[in-house]
Amino acid sequence: MTISTTPQTVDAIRAILDRAIGVAAAYGSEIENEVREAAKLPLDRESAERLYARVLTIVSNLGTNETNAEQRAEAVENIRREAAALATSIDRPTPGSKAQVTLVDRNGLEVREVAPTPQFNGVIVPMMEGYVDVLTLDPWDQNHRVILHVEDFVAQYGRQPDSAELVGILQGSIRLQAGEEDPFKLRPLASSIARKGVERPPIITHTGTPHDGNRRIAASRFVLQSDEFTAEQKERARWIRVWQTRPGVTDDQLNAMVLALNFEEDHKVEWPEYVKAKLVAEEFRTRLETELKLPTAARERVIRSEVAAKFAIKPQDVTRYLRMVQWAEDFTDYHVESGKTEAEVSYRTNKGFQWFYELDAGPTGSKVTERFEKDPDLRAMIYDLMFDSTFESGAQVRAMYQVANDDEAYQQVVRAHQIRETQKAEAKELIVDAINGARERVRAGKAVALDQYALGIIKRLGDTPANAWATLDVDLLKNLRRTLIATLGAVEGELSVRAGSLESD
Repeated sequence: MTISTTPQTVDAIRAILDRAIGVAAAYGSEIENEVREAAKLPLDRESAERLYARVLTIVSNLGTNETNAEQRAEAVENIRREAAALATSIDRPTPGSKAQVTLVDRNGLEVREVAPTPQFNGVIVPMMEGYVDVLTLDPWDQNHRVILHVEDFVAQYGRQPDSAELVGILQGSIRLQAGEEDPFKLRPLASSIARKGVERPPIITHTGTPHDGNRRIAASRFVLQSDEFTAEQKERARWIRVWQTRPGVTDDQLNAMVLALNFEEDHKVEWPEYVKAKLVAEEFRTRLETELKLPTAARERVIRSEVAAKFAIKPQDVTRYLRMVQWAEDFTDYHVESGKTEAEVSYRTNKGFQWFYELDAGPTGSKVTERFEKDPDLRAMIYDLMFDSTFESGAQVRAMYQVANDDEAYQQVVRAHQIRETQKAEAKELIVDAINGARERVRAGKAVALDQYALGIIKRLGDTPANAWATLDVDLLKNLRRTLIATLGAVEGELSVRAGSLESD
């Protein structure tokens, strides 16, 4: 069976082959054709070199005297016999078996052995490395990540999915009982591959079965099938770097590889989100500074998109990080000016970094940060309570906007701030009481407001002349009727409950 070879080996064999064909052509079309047929045989390097050397010997001997038909026929037979003997002396694909997937040079990488030789759970698995066209690879239906979905398909259709259907299962275009639109989270992976290609090489057998990398292959094919990606992105997704096992790899070796890749922890520690956010903010600010003039809102959106592409995130993530870093820097400045070291403030900022999103969350007019300018004391209290973890969640931080609008709750937070260092538990209880109290009073206020609103509706509708409705749009009238019917049902229900209560009394 053919094995992947290095470019140097291929060039050497090609040189011998070209010489053999060139020499053979001098002795007639029969010999030339036989040499060309021999060249099509899938032989390994050693066998190929032996065959072409033998061909050269045969045709060279013809040159010692004038050739005749009998000699040419003998030469043709010798070449055929030699080729047949070599072709049967090495492993060959059985009828119906998959042909080998051939690796190619690409992107500056020449086909080569993977070095050092990979080991999985102490089992050595020799491999070659190179590029393949992803369309020549079909997902593996025995992959344990997809096995439950395959069983679901079999239960519904009474047969195993074919290669195209397996790709559809992975991509979510074939919906099974789970009903998930993107069951293997291929959409974000496809976007990443479109931007930068497949970074970790899938591992395939010499016949092209992927024992590792099903998702990467399916995501790459999704890029090729989708209209949302450019021609350049499709080309990036089409040719992927792979590791290919050598012929003769055993099931034990493959099992060791699969188990190691899926059971062993890689012990990777993710970068802190605070660190990532600062890098994104720094990149955005640097790009703004290089602009020759003050960028318009449209230009800022372009810069956000460019920064997002660089860090493989979404533009809205850039916006979120910019706001969070802005308030994290304000938090740092406050505490450093208060006498704390930058190091201890940085550690605390990183630990509660998500809270800076809560500080600036919500629609305009209901953000905690909007109160800071007019109430510096609130800013100081919240930053102190954040630093020493008197707050227990980001939700409590966000609730400080309601608290700041409620005098009673505000005074409870002031008290919590005063006693937090000596009575931490009591300070935390005061925070909870302040938030709950502010919310209850908001709900009570809404009830009072509804009373006034209902009185206004009664007066307005009662004073409306019958001919005034003729000016209203048909859709508006339909919506009004639907709302009034629903409201009338609620009112009648409440009156019924109250009437029942009166009767029981």
